[in-house]
Amino acid sequence: TTQAKPGYLARNGVPYGARATFTEYWDLQQIPGGDTLLVVSVEVTDPEYLNGPYWYSVHFKKQPDATGWNPRPCEAK
Repeated sequence: TTQAKPGYLARNGVPYGARATFTEYWDLQQIPGGDTLLVVSVEVTDPEYLNGPYWYSVHFKKQPDATGWNPRPCEAK
């Protein structure tokens, strides 16, 4: 992703500027025991605020069924 509006990488106040780039990597990982994880890793480069690449990742565990999933349409106001 390029041309993002300036903002903050984290709540602790690490900023990024308009020239920052975000590159996402999506990986499915099979864990021993049968679990599946989706790992989204992001590399941020920003010549204005960062000395080098900044990495962070988010992990999602696949549920075996639809437990906890109850989608419903938006309500018109």
